[in-house]
Amino acid sequence: MTVLRQILILAGLTVLGFAIYVLLFWVGVGSSMTILFYRGVALAIVTAILVGLLAIWAARRTGDSSLPIAAAALSLSFNICFLVLLPVTVDRSVSVYLLSTIEQRQMSSAELQRAFIDGYVVKMGAIDRRIDEQRRSGNITVSPDGKVRLTAQGERFMAFSRFIARLFGTDPRFVSGGSAPAPRREAH
Repeated sequence: MTVLRQILILAGLTVLGFAIYVLLFWVGVGSSMTILFYRGVALAIVTAILVGLLAIWAARRTGDSSLPIAAAALSLSFNICFLVLLPVTVDRSVSVYLLSTIEQRQMSSAELQRAFIDGYVVKMGAIDRRIDEQRRSGNITVSPDGKVRLTAQGERFMAFSRFIARLFGTDPRFVSGGSAPAPRREAH
């Protein structure tokens, strides 16, 4: 099989895998999983398996035994990248919330801050939702008196997050509870 033909088959299977992935979301498969990221990863794995199975048929016709593994891996990779870049960003982004608030009416920075606190934090229960999410993820526990504390898994996650923040130069305040100084950004 020529390289071009293999690329075209893999591209077609990737597009098909993306269509299946979106369809699974759209029809509500896995909707009982309330954490979007986990649901998205699970559906990406299911889709990769389906694409791999479809690729077995194509592999028999082309004689390329590597096609099912390559197609499944490519489908999984593409769908996970899509999940993280768009749906998870839209679902969790403070910036998207602020833009949607501004879209409804123009306001000053102070008005926007108040709208964010009242709307996102209070009315939408942002803190309670995040506590529930992190409890389900195993990163925290909530004691009978209501105190929230990190589990050993949560401590490992935070150590890993600080490592990633240092490695990629992200704002250290997000991994230090706000206690780290603001990063100095160079003008570009």
